[in-house]
Amino acid sequence: MCLAVLYTCVLLGANRVDSLLIASVDVERHARDFMDAAKKLQLYFIGLQREDQPTYAESLRKEISMMEDELKTKTELIKKQERLIQGWRKELKDQLEKHNTELERV
Repeated sequence: MCLAVLYTCVLLGANRVDSLLIASVDVERHARDFMDAAKKLQLYFIGLQREDQPTYAESLRKEISMMEDELKTKTELIKKQERLIQGWRKELKDQLEKHNTELERV
């Protein structure tokens, strides 16, 4: 790129050499500044991603909490089923007593 600038400078004359070289340096400086800013922005977003990810201990706590909730739900379901079974046993016991009473009459 520098050769092209120098060649253009020779063609345009010495008075424009300085302005073209300054313009070339400005473009390179802006490109370098842009690349530095892009790297900093990339590092910033990578840092944000890491902050959003839970630590191992946090993920274990979350998993334990989920398991405790599941255990609570299943315990409630078991209690409900036990109440149903107790109700059925009572009904069957009452029916058995009723049948035994009827058999004794006969």
